[in-house]
Amino acid sequence: MKTRKLLTIAGVLALLGGCSTVGPGLANHPGDCAIGVPWADCLPGTRGYANGGGSMHREAAQKQNDAIADQIKAALAQCTAELQTPELDPIRHKVEFIRELDAAPPFEVASLDAFPTAEERPLIAKWATIRDGCVKRAHAISIVPPNATPLAAAFLRQERAFITEGEARLSELIVALYQMKLTYGEFAQRRYEIGKAAAAAQRQYRETMLIDDQQRQIQAQQAANAQFNNNLTAWATYMQAVNARQPQTVRLDSIHCTSNKMGNFVNTNCY
Repeated sequence: MKTRKLLTIAGVLALLGGCSTVGPGLANHPGDCAIGVPWADCLPGTRGYANGGGSMHREAAQKQNDAIADQIKAALAQCTAELQTPELDPIRHKVEFIRELDAAPPFEVASLDAFPTAEERPLIAKWATIRDGCVKRAHAISIVPPNATPLAAAFLRQERAFITEGEARLSELIVALYQMKLTYGEFAQRRYEIGKAAAAAQRQYRETMLIDDQQRQIQAQQAANAQFNNNLTAWATYMQAVNARQPQTVRLDSIHCTSNKMGNFVNTNCY
């Protein structure tokens, strides 16, 4: 599993300073370095750094980046090991314990129109408990480098917030699955929609780093937040309908969906 399955940290070191000391522009030249201009203060992960830039902060920035990445890798390794317990084998082919945030579920899982059995419910609870521990350890890791500016720290925390919100929605979905108000297939499909929305918001927010004009950058960030909030509102409506269900009553072939277009985005609600 790649590190972005719990949290995507690309761009962690992209906003560390105010004005550059090696040429006109912002510190670390985020826009120029992103397109490949090799300024001396380009940071690891940018095209400018790969093209030979970054000599000023290469060693210090790389150490900070590596330290954060190592902590995330260790947390992921522990989580993966815990989920390998044979106790979970009976539902391992019905629920993806570890998956890419915005990857579509395999057909075998997405089409499984069956509710958890009485024997499987304790295993779902076991998985949820392990997952809670994984999330808690991930959140304990600071993704903000020690020398980050207040602006950079705020940006990174907002980027993480998209994933945190997605994790909370998934927790609600797991409870509904445990209560047998969802089939495994509906669970997989809605889980995919959660991850896709969170990943899209995070990606859109990160792309605002490349906008040089501050006013346009703020507007783009507000748009990313607004779209994600719209998704959360639609999700709350869906979960209200799910929670009102009686157990084992709604299957995949009885779900009705409606879609509403908002600008370039489409929100779909299924009941």
